[in-house]
Amino acid sequence: MLKRKLFAVLAFVLAPGIVAAAAAADADPAIRHQGTSHDALFDIAFDGARGIAVGNRGVVLESDDGGKTWTHGPRPNTELALLGVASNGDRRFAVGQSGQIFRATSRAWTAIESGTDERLFAVAVGSKGMVVVVGAFGTILVSQNDGESWSPVVLDWMAILGDYLEPHFYAVHIDGDTVTIGGEFGLVIRSRDRGTTWTVAHKGEASIFDFSFNGRGKGLAIGQNGLVVRTEDGGASWRSVAPLGETNLLGVWFNGERALTVGIRGAFASRDGGRSWTAVTTGDVEIAWYQAIASPAGRDTPLAVGHSGRILEIKE
Repeated sequence: MLKRKLFAVLAFVLAPGIVAAAAAADADPAIRHQGTSHDALFDIAFDGARGIAVGNRGVVLESDDGGKTWTHGPRPNTELALLGVASNGDRRFAVGQSGQIFRATSRAWTAIESGTDERLFAVAVGSKGMVVVVGAFGTILVSQNDGESWSPVVLDWMAILGDYLEPHFYAVHIDGDTVTIGGEFGLVIRSRDRGTTWTVAHKGEASIFDFSFNGRGKGLAIGQNGLVVRTEDGGASWRSVAPLGETNLLGVWFNGERALTVGIRGAFASRDGGRSWTAVTTGDVEIAWYQAIASPAGRDTPLAVGHSGRILEIKE
């Protein structure tokens, strides 16, 4: 039977000392937005120069200048945390606790019935109306009509894992008709037909919390206990890299051969496609936590979101 390794991604389970130590850090010009010690941001996405970040109590931050400045945008009608966000032109979706899914229409957010009350961790927006949402206890929801309706994906976990456990899924990526999902037990599952059929591309021990693809067929997945795995065939197969210590890595960015990953009390950079890594010391990354990382089009410096409502420009 599988030994389950659960990891809570939400900030309220982190040790208070992490936030306290970070709050005491000196002012840093790399900080692009700062909230209070009770705030938290859990995801960030860019579509061109347009950025969006979401977090605790339904907060939404927006940027129109490639992440240089941020302002509070219209927020969904919720006091629960928003854990994932995706943006593709006018198609913007946010997901969060208690099965909540919101779609942006003009300048407002509309709640969409998801059919589940499980915690939803991530969302990806594809072409031709496809949207995929993943979350706790094996939750995978696929829409082919921009969220008007959702089809849950039901998989045979006994056949996949040799156990009836339903793994949590934390990451999802769409490339054309191909959907790639990552989560507990090092799982990477793929569908090449818009979510109709699925195959297992990778299994392991440590949870995968995020992955990023560089648009050239290469991708990186990161996660629990310094986990790093690489793909060079668009996600069909994956190869492990030596773990980056015991740091729980939560977010990863991959552009060309450059990569950055952030997490709890640690961040690392690579210039060779994720084969080797060096520690990053920007701002307070060594004493605090950052959950997600992304960059706007045309800029080579990504931004990470995390504790205290902070958006940090990561410099190697």
